[in-house]
Amino acid sequence: MNNVFIVLEGLSGSGKTAVGQIIAKIIGGEFYKTPSLLFDSIRDKIDRQADKSARFLFYLAGVIQSADEISHILTRKSVICDRYLLTTLCYHRAFGIPIDIPDLVFEPLLKPDYTFLIICKDEIRIERLRRRGLSYNDLQERQPDIEQRFLAEYRKHNLIEIDNSNDNPKATAEKIISFLGE
Repeated sequence: MNNVFIVLEGLSGSGKTAVGQIIAKIIGGEFYKTPSLLFDSIRDKIDRQADKSARFLFYLAGVIQSADEISHILTRKSVICDRYLLTTLCYHRAFGIPIDIPDLVFEPLLKPDYTFLIICKDEIRIERLRRRGLSYNDLQERQPDIEQRFLAEYRKHNLIEIDNSNDNPKATAEKIISFLGE
């Protein structure tokens, strides 16, 4: 198999990280979580203090940096990415930021070979969040109607949806792997 760029999108607690790490191990790829480490160091401060539009631009810049880093990794191995451009767009649209950027702005960005929307029953997802501890962003997403608007934004992109409600991330990972090369 050639090196592939796989993106896992979805709401917090849906299991993206666990599934992505398993996929990376099975196919000998590298698991990559956005934002890149360069941006992660100031992420909490941006999340808590920045204006929503400034926050969007921060995360967009983070995606651009991640795309560059991922393109270098792809020269050696496949990459399984926990969230990418769609999360930045969908999250901020769910919060009412009017994002109307022409596609040509995104044209130079590295395109995933596959993007999957990981879904999960709400009660299971929320229990996972409670077990791991809620981050500031998790709390923001838990505001009334935000998660449903976020999910609705994702679904506008006709992604392949994979249900991870079974609490068996290996089975979910194998389901995703079955799509590769089709």
